[in-house]
Parts: sequence; C-alpha cells; structure tokens
Amino acid sequence: MKTEKQLDQYLVKQCRKHDIYCRKLVAVGQTGFPDRFLAADGQVVLMELKRPDGQGKLSAKQTLEINRLKAAGATVVVIDSVTAVDEWVEHLK
Repeated sequence: MKTEKQLDQYLVKQCRKHDIYCRKLVAVGQTGFPDRFLAADGQVVLMELKRPDGQGKLSAKQTLEINRLKAAGATVVVIDSVTAVDEWVEHLK
C-alpha cells in the first residue's frame, strides 16, 4: 500500500469483514480531527490514518487535536500500516 486512501479502503474492508462499526468523521469547521470512528463490543476508537510509506506526518493541528481528545479520555490512534490496521481490528472484534 502506498497511499492513505488505500490504507483507508483496507481498514473499511476489514471492519466490514469483522462487523466493526466504522464511519468517516467530518468535523464541520474543525481541522485536525481524526479520520475514522470505530466501535465494537463496547469499545470506541478514533483513528487518524497516515501514508504507509513513512512519509505521512501529523500536522501541528492534528497533534493538538489528538492530544485534546486523549486528555478528555478518548482512545485515539495513528495508523500507518496494514499491520497496525490488522492489530486494531483484532483488538476490536
């Protein structure tokens, strides 16, 4: 996988396969919010996806928003590989 879009498509496919609720997030008027909302078996995870080639970096705004969400008690993860997707899908199913 070379792009964030391909990684996102893989995540969605795996979530469907394992019956994990997965939605694209859009925060109107807010930049830096994580890309995906996942929920399964009483667990909720917000995911920020980055390019799997190691070139995807969090922006300052994304870092700030993720830190705020974590401080509020949210589980937020940054995913940049198929392996990381598989690990979180396994954790949630």
